[in-house]
Amino acid sequence: MGLFQQPVRPALAVLAMWLLLPAAARGEPPSLTEVVLFGLRPASELAPARYRPEGRPCVETYLTAVSRDRQLRSWKAPVGTDQAVPARRRNLEAQIVLLLGEPARGEAKNFAAMVPLQAEWEGATEGPLDEAELTSQWLEKHPNTPLRPFLHLFMAHRFRAAYETSLREHAKGLSPIVARLYQEHLAAARDSSNGLIACIADDLQAQPHAYLPGFGRP
Repeated sequence: MGLFQQPVRPALAVLAMWLLLPAAARGEPPSLTEVVLFGLRPASELAPARYRPEGRPCVETYLTAVSRDRQLRSWKAPVGTDQAVPARRRNLEAQIVLLLGEPARGEAKNFAAMVPLQAEWEGATEGPLDEAELTSQWLEKHPNTPLRPFLHLFMAHRFRAAYETSLREHAKGLSPIVARLYQEHLAAARDSSNGLIACIADDLQAQPHAYLPGFGRP
């Protein structure tokens, strides 16, 4: 069991499909953060017009980049939960290459195969924390990786999701820890010289939630 892991709670059946496709289940277009960091919604569902003016350039720049990427341009959401994890791995690799360039493909493939993605987190803290913790360990083993800017963004998203689930679980001792880690990794992503990674970090902070609504921002 990892440093931040909590006992697994029973699955929340009523949330299952909503957790798989949070915005889709409510008939809403996804955020840029959701498209890039969950990997279950195609970029074609992004709606720049729904963004405030300050957020639109980032979405439009991302869509322009996707228009040149055949794999992501034709991306389709997985049909069922059994296809979700393999699809998310392929999407994660493609998103990293889109943001960091073709030279990152080898390490992107290795990272996407290693990170313990799940079909759904079932509202529990263990899922996003496992992903963040293993990413941190991978970064320690590969300190010179070209993936570093993206990994900070990825961990910020997972720690924010863990913050929301920890509040739902009333894990008061854990919440301030993951809130601090979220802020640290968000700042690192925002400081990236990669403009898309920096503005996606801004998009993440602007979202009312990363995973579970109603818990506010760390």
